[in-house]
Amino acid sequence: MNELRYRWNTLCLYDYRGVEEHLSVMAAQGWRLEKAGNTLWKYRRAQPAQVRYAVTYSAGASQFNPGPTEGQESLAELCAAAGWTKVSDWLQAQIFVTEDPAAVPLETDEALRLENIHRSMGKNFLPANIVILILGLFMTYSSLGTLFVRPLRVFESNARLFSGVLFLLVALLEIYTLFHYYGWRRKSRRAIADGGPCAPIRTRAYQCLNRAALVLVGVCVALYLLAELLKGEPGLALFYAVYIPLFVLLVALVRLTTVLMRKLKAPKWVNMAATLAVDVVLAFALIGGLAFCAIRFGWFFGGGGETYTYQNMKFDAHPREDLPLTLTDLTGEPYRHDRRERRAEGSFFLPEQSCREYAFQNTEGEDGWPGSLQLSYTIYEPRAQWLYDALMEDLLAEDDDPAIPEFSKAYRWEDPAPWGAEAVYRQYWRDGSPTDSWLLCFPGRVVGLSLDWEPAAPEKALIAARLGLGA
Repeated sequence: MNELRYRWNTLCLYDYRGVEEHLSVMAAQGWRLEKAGNTLWKYRRAQPAQVRYAVTYSAGASQFNPGPTEGQESLAELCAAAGWTKVSDWLQAQIFVTEDPAAVPLETDEALRLENIHRSMGKNFLPANIVILILGLFMTYSSLGTLFVRPLRVFESNARLFSGVLFLLVALLEIYTLFHYYGWRRKSRRAIADGGPCAPIRTRAYQCLNRAALVLVGVCVALYLLAELLKGEPGLALFYAVYIPLFVLLVALVRLTTVLMRKLKAPKWVNMAATLAVDVVLAFALIGGLAFCAIRFGWFFGGGGETYTYQNMKFDAHPREDLPLTLTDLTGEPYRHDRRERRAEGSFFLPEQSCREYAFQNTEGEDGWPGSLQLSYTIYEPRAQWLYDALMEDLLAEDDDPAIPEFSKAYRWEDPAPWGAEAVYRQYWRDGSPTDSWLLCFPGRVVGLSLDWEPAAPEKALIAARLGLGA
């Protein structure tokens, strides 16, 4: 029979009544609290019994202290004299238990209790939640801030979209938490002024909200990973699938460092410094190492396969064949030295497929060097008409910079018939000379194309068939 039980903590730190009631119910079911952690609470099996718990607060308590402070020791001695036994610390909360139904309550002055709670919350609870709120609002603005100005940016990647939603959920939860605390404090002050105790808290509602927030975060992460997998190249999904457990491991190791320092009776400042040092070192080692491996082994882009170097440039030993259009398709000529790349980018709402090919021609020029050819294109498939319109507006204005006219470019409409497209735009320099870049518009699809030459009519038809209609 299992003697230990762990429970994810969703209780509110300042809800002393909720904590006391919960622990009394657990004791009646045969489980006694052994240790209250920040996230997990540890219970040990015991004989079911009707016992009383009491929670009081010590503002001087800290997880970095080598042991109980003088104030905590004095409190424990006073409580022991009154028939109460110390069970565990929970941040600034001190949890006591008694089996004596006649034991006097630990707190009798409600005004003093409320003031003590507020001082304790100011040591850990309030600063941490305010910092998380500021971070959540900043990251939400960074990810979703252009939604009403330049909405396309929000949908350019799954990471931006889902991280923005995730940080928005965090910010909303922190706003609720702070309003909840200050609202409870205001109600408690009025209740005490009327001669009553601190205001009650709807413990179940608070726990349900915490659980719902965890579920929403889990759903958001799962949807992000699924959206990355549906892109066809699971590089980012693989990265975050490894990143999440590594981050959990990092948090666990940092907390174990704090616990170890306490067992070694290290001073508070030594504990804090060691914990911070381990946090920084592990962050670089685990997360930085993961990022290095992801880039080194090509997780993000599906890997490039075996390569070789020729004329100080890398080429594919076996060029990939999954590009919808290649230089060989356009010219009818295979190339001895060829480099091909394909990346699935964008988001679920605005998928992008970017392809690029670089090849040396098989014949050498007069200078003894082989000529080169390049082909690059990006296929956009917006899933809504308003995204299509926003994409076209963004692409058409992309290189138009009146502030630097010598480097500014602009797109001009040209006859789409040879391309078999709905609309075609070619890019021009400000002096009127054309570049070899086009925007091709098809139903539900936009193609940004760049070549080293202006294609002939048969090549335009092939490009339309491969990229606009048949890709």
